[in-house]
Amino acid sequence: MRRSGGDATVMSDEAIALACASGDPAAIGELFQRFRRPVARYIHRLVGGGPDVEDLVQATFMELARGRSNYDVDRARVSTWLFGIATNIVRHHRRAAGRRSSLRTAFARLIPSPSADPSHLADTRRQLERAHSALMELPEDQREAFVLCELEGLSAKDAGVVLGATETAVWKRVSKARRTVRDKVSRETST
Repeated sequence: MRRSGGDATVMSDEAIALACASGDPAAIGELFQRFRRPVARYIHRLVGGGPDVEDLVQATFMELARGRSNYDVDRARVSTWLFGIATNIVRHHRRAAGRRSSLRTAFARLIPSPSADPSHLADTRRQLERAHSALMELPEDQREAFVLCELEGLSAKDAGVVLGATETAVWKRVSKARRTVRDKVSRETST
């Protein structure tokens, strides 16, 4: 499970994830270095940013250090496994905190780049706010599936592993979420 990385031999993501099961701090540190950014981006999109993101990222990787989650090479890719841990951390955080945060920045990639025209900038900002509002009103299962598939680029199969759902269930959730967001944004645009 090693791959060649120039002059040095580099352990694969899978090998490092498996080494985490023994509590190897070097393996946990290496996994953190490789996956901190995608996990942070995913968590940011789920909770909408803010001061809690880094705490939730740390909590995700602390699950590995505590030995509460072991990687199964036959079940999922390393990123999918980590997204699953992060999803559970965020769910717990939401229940404990009793609040939902903004996901506005997650939509920045969904809206075309604004022109220099100030009226277009204002329209884009309003459209982004409507999309954010629509996403926040989605049921949690639809929002999680939408973020994983549409914003993080996971396949429905991988998202199903993260969410503990079938591929078909994930596609149904994503489809409902798309329709709800699109209808809300277009309905408010026409008013």
